[in-house]
Amino acid sequence: MGRPYQWLDLPCGREATDLVTAQIQVHVPFPTGPFTAVFTLFTAAVDYWPRFTDMMGAILRTVSFADPLEELPDDAGSGNVSV
Repeated sequence: MGRPYQWLDLPCGREATDLVTAQIQVHVPFPTGPFTAVFTLFTAAVDYWPRFTDMMGAILRTVSFADPLEELPDDAGSGNVSV
């Protein structure tokens, strides 16, 4: 059916202006199958682009396909607390 839309007449008028934007898109293939994780960042705040790319890099370094439960020690889920 398509998305509904509405035209807005803003105080600044309908005049088109140039808007500079930047985008980064990273595709990370799943090691177990035909899937891809897609991370996208799109911004008009291009003055902060170096910060955004650093942030995206930090996020991507956290991506893991390992099962976190397999990485726990054997007694981690037992409720036993060592003092």
